Amino acid sequence: MQWKDEYSVGVAEIDEQHKGVMELFTVIDTAIDNRESWSDVFFKLEQLREHARFHFALEESLMRMHGYPKQAEHVDLHKHFLDKLDQLQMTTLSRQVTMNTINYLSNWYAEHMKMQDRDFVRYIIDNGKVNITHLPAA
Repeated sequence: MQWKDEYSVGVAEIDEQHKGVMELFTVIDTAIDNRESWSDVFFKLEQLREHARFHFALEESLMRMHGYPKQAEHVDLHKHFLDKLDQLQMTTLSRQVTMNTINYLSNWYAEHMKMQDRDFVRYIIDNGKVNITHLPAA
């Protein structure tokens, strides 16, 4: 999974964290392609989970601070992602993780950035709460 400008939300720190999560998807893809051991894949998934949790905590803090009206819905989506990641990680204990599962998560993440994250950042920007580095095209 590679970064595309369409994923940008316009806030450098959030975009950089999104890029970090996407890089971890690439690391996991490579591990699966190379048929690395279940433990290697498991720990790469753990890195992804910890990076995503940190990133989601930042977003959720911004939402609370700025009164984002769709916060509960957005937080539920984050929880869904982390739950799927937990299930995937447990799968590595009993069988190989497939590319289909990783593709599901990476596609979910890409759509989440383009839709929900962009919506919440636009809310914060439109209310003058955050300085932006660049405003992505609508």
